[in-house]
Amino acid sequence: MRVPNRQKHQLFTISTGLLGIALFSPLLIAQTTPSANAGSPITDAKAEEIVPATDSAILHDVILQLLPEDRHYREQLAGALASVYNGRGFRPLWPDIVLLDSLHREICTALNSHALPELMALDPTRLLVGIETDIVDKSDLAASVAILDAALMIRLGYVPTESIWEQWNAGDTPGDDARDVESIAKDLIVAASLTPFKIKRVTDELGPKNWIYRELRKAYPEAKKSILTYGSLPAIPDPATAGIGKLGAAYPSAPAVGAHLADRGYLHLPEEQVAALSRITPELELALRTFQEDHGLDPDGVFGPASWLYLNTNAASRFRSIVINLHRARLLPEDLGDRYLLVNLPTAELYGFEDNDFHTTTMRVVHGKAEKEAQRTPIFRDVMKEVVFGPYWNVPPSIAKNEILPKALGDWDFLSRYRYEIVSDFNPYNTSTHGPSPRNLELVAEGRLYFRQLPGPSNALGRVKFLFPNVNNIYMHDTPAKNFFARSKRDHSHGCIRVASPDELGAWILGTQGWSREEVKEAMFAGSRRSEMVQNNINVFIVYFTTFPRPVSGGKIVLAPGRDVYELDPKDAKTLTGIIPWVEPVSSTGPLGDQ
Repeated sequence: MRVPNRQKHQLFTISTGLLGIALFSPLLIAQTTPSANAGSPITDAKAEEIVPATDSAILHDVILQLLPEDRHYREQLAGALASVYNGRGFRPLWPDIVLLDSLHREICTALNSHALPELMALDPTRLLVGIETDIVDKSDLAASVAILDAALMIRLGYVPTESIWEQWNAGDTPGDDARDVESIAKDLIVAASLTPFKIKRVTDELGPKNWIYRELRKAYPEAKKSILTYGSLPAIPDPATAGIGKLGAAYPSAPAVGAHLADRGYLHLPEEQVAALSRITPELELALRTFQEDHGLDPDGVFGPASWLYLNTNAASRFRSIVINLHRARLLPEDLGDRYLLVNLPTAELYGFEDNDFHTTTMRVVHGKAEKEAQRTPIFRDVMKEVVFGPYWNVPPSIAKNEILPKALGDWDFLSRYRYEIVSDFNPYNTSTHGPSPRNLELVAEGRLYFRQLPGPSNALGRVKFLFPNVNNIYMHDTPAKNFFARSKRDHSHGCIRVASPDELGAWILGTQGWSREEVKEAMFAGSRRSEMVQNNINVFIVYFTTFPRPVSGGKIVLAPGRDVYELDPKDAKTLTGIIPWVEPVSSTGPLGDQ
């Protein structure tokens, strides 16, 4: 059950009055008491002798001693729980009906429902043995530590954020993160107030609430069940070598294609008819078109390499992918914002949301090349600040030296033909330029002068760019190279994100400021530089989900596989070794053999 925000506030305020008391800081080890000899100097050693530790500080240390060293959220748990008890006058937190022996089983079940191993659950009966304090009821404290430990593993993940998305918290961090001690304490009080008491309700209340986590978790039970009932779907030969399948044409792989589409719920034919397929029939083509449309592919009804990549998966690999991506979803804020843009790199698409996660737009993107690690688009978040029409392209020094300069030296008309100029800095209001002399080209090679491309149809950024300033110097932009959007593999940029429909995106961003799509187009093609600041907060999330709850028309959500373009799944699976399940491959064509 979700508790409305207003009710949460009331429960929090009424139940403990915690807001009237300073929250316990894990850094605080003692609270200073007034000295009888105020004003007289005392040594540090004597000060330590006369300053007793508070009950809250003592309890904090007791809790830390009960927690395994590998819990990366140990300080958050101890700080939040100590502050909650302090705010309650150290009265018990849980109802009398909580029995420690059955509580452990319930916590195990709760962890399991969130794709975490039952073995990770702390046993409150064992915790009870190690508690050496009478500040709070020992049984209640044992229950609290075990419950909150499971809840924070669900909420914050098995490993720290930086172990998965290294740059996620490096710059601006838009969204309601709810990872600090105060937020955890508030939610714990609400969770403990829910009646009747059930561990599942408590952990769900304390767990992640973003829609991506919610949709992945919905799919988890069925994905887990499908491993046990897996009926050895046939592997589909790669069309790149076996040939593509077209409507009406004989196709030996038609039964395998049909079996996978039927398993996904797209083809509704009896099993014996699917097995008897010998060509791409109208029914099979229609099912394939629907599958392609739902997964962001060209809905041409042709079974080729792109469709094969998305369809030729199995129960075991899908299950492992859901577990990996559930952990990634734990890293997202609880509230992504009123209006936000989300770019998922494995599906190479951008999605716009507003009004409580209501999906309003989707478009293809081109992002950083996988083959060159330095050109991969980083995973991070920031805030949209500015839309620039008719932008200059400030050529990065590495591209200037390695790509533009060799062409300029071999063709003296290259710079003027593609509208490059040499400047001393990238100030857009600086109109002073330098001629393309051999000496000036040497200075460009030395990094003392720079190439800048003028606005126009050949500009590498196209006719508009969208800025969310960040340390990575990543932004979104138009492009004259439209052909890349038709490809299934769309990692081709130097790191920035090219968008397929820049006028649509511009209207989406500036629409609340009165801009229409026609006005955006007019500004794009005006031939001069113009900057428009974004007045309302629009959060930008660059994420990586290889199984992604892809929103499609009509509010429908399809759990779509994405290309592990940067090969992060094996890396993250190794990082999450303690929680990623392993299913032993049956054969070369078994559950894991056709990955």
